[in-house]
Amino acid sequence: MTRTLCLMAQILVFSLLAIMSLTTHAQTRGPVQLEADTAEVSDADGLSIYRGNVVLTRDDTRITGDVMRVYTDSERELQRIEVEGNPATYRDIPLDGGAPRRAESPIMEYYAANPERIILRSGGRLWQGDNEVTGETITHFVAEGRTVADGSSAGGSGRVNVTVFPEQESEE
Repeated sequence: MTRTLCLMAQILVFSLLAIMSLTTHAQTRGPVQLEADTAEVSDADGLSIYRGNVVLTRDDTRITGDVMRVYTDSERELQRIEVEGNPATYRDIPLDGGAPRRAESPIMEYYAANPERIILRSGGRLWQGDNEVTGETITHFVAEGRTVADGSSAGGSGRVNVTVFPEQESEE
């Protein structure tokens, strides 16, 4: 009986440690790195504007565009990014090692928290592998893996298009 309780306690401790390490990994973010032709940074306003072949990378996330506005809080923590491009692009490699999530749109917004999400405006495309969503406005909630799309537009088709392929079972 004592041996069983000891074994159960060890399993519980290892499970909690595994959960804590995943939570810590999700909350720990590396530095934001930016490259552009020009940069205008205002620490007082928490706003930086980058122009010309802009590339932002942070961990496994990469966002590109022609013009990028980066908003930070008083501790210089990333809050949100607004990107314009022809197209603006997004790429994120999931922690589970799956296929990268990619997106493109003329106007894109990225929110770093509460919750972390990307919004594609003025006609966007979001895809992972062969699975794809297109629409006038697409919001992807990164941690949840949830996507909301709207096809409404003044000049567009007014429709959302979704293509989903069944997962292939591995042969072993």
